[in-house]
Amino acid sequence: IKKRKIGNTDLEVSEIGLGTAPIGGWPKVVSAEKAQDSLNAAWEKGIRYFDTAPLYGSGMAEERLGKFLKEKKRDEFVVATKVGRLVVTSEKGNEKFKGQDPYKDTIFDFSYDGVMRSFEESLARLQLDSVDVLQLHDPDNHPDHLGEAKKGAIKAMIKLKEEKAVRALGCGLNQNEMLVDLSKEGCFDCFLLAGRYTLLDQTSLDELIPICKRDNISLVLGGVFNSGILIEPSPNTYFDYTQLDENWIENAKKNLVRIPKDHESADYWLNKAYKLKKVCDNFGISLKRAAIQFPYLNDVVATSILGMSSRKHVEDNIKDYEEKIPYEFWEKIKKDNLIDQRAPIA
Repeated sequence: IKKRKIGNTDLEVSEIGLGTAPIGGWPKVVSAEKAQDSLNAAWEKGIRYFDTAPLYGSGMAEERLGKFLKEKKRDEFVVATKVGRLVVTSEKGNEKFKGQDPYKDTIFDFSYDGVMRSFEESLARLQLDSVDVLQLHDPDNHPDHLGEAKKGAIKAMIKLKEEKAVRALGCGLNQNEMLVDLSKEGCFDCFLLAGRYTLLDQTSLDELIPICKRDNISLVLGGVFNSGILIEPSPNTYFDYTQLDENWIENAKKNLVRIPKDHESADYWLNKAYKLKKVCDNFGISLKRAAIQFPYLNDVVATSILGMSSRKHVEDNIKDYEEKIPYEFWEKIKKDNLIDQRAPIA
């Protein structure tokens, strides 16, 4: 697996990163043994970038990752975790993550002290004395959070970088607009952007990517399959974590991922995905393979995080990453206006 640099830092990351939400129990239970096996498979295949967060299994993903990395040399891997949520004891637990401690949940906290506490607790769970990338997690879930983050969380993150407890600062979101706003803070080395630079949706080319190129902010991509539609498009599939049925627009708004634009509808996204799949079929390649490889054609992208909860997931994804796609395929989808004309294809 090739490596790319993050922003102006000296951090080099593998082009594929392992996302640990699945080993934190989302969307289904993953045993401790299976979690370690998928981590081992990722390591064997050359994956050296691991993305985690307190949210995933209310600390369980960090603990499982920490147990795995304890056996590895510290300079051989890059770990990214997140701040903005604290793990707390709770009567109701968190039903979204399966198999986690039933009396744990997370709460939002974008204060300076909250970030410092979150960071210390993450270090303990990861069994590390530093992390490489520290990211602000979902400051768009509530109107007050961004203001709190600017007053508190971001100052704490800058302090941790000054103290060399972290090497790079980032922010993770599903939308472009707030990252454009946060770029003005002038402290970020990378942005974890989910779903907005994919084979299906390149809206980050409007404003965000030009800013990232100008300021040398790398993109770390999540959601390259747009929640599943780029694996197998069908009327029951998901886009932006929301089922593509007649209620997609109102449910997408409720899910707080982002506000869909006027031209968007379930049919709009499905038809676009079907057209892409047809071209893939004509070239004898899978839609999933094209979805994995497309982002790397843009040098603003440092790595792409794939959530993998089994050895087979890892092996299948690496195969799709490695197998060559002819230039004529990219040329064809551009000519047919299935991707943005500004998207690089070589």
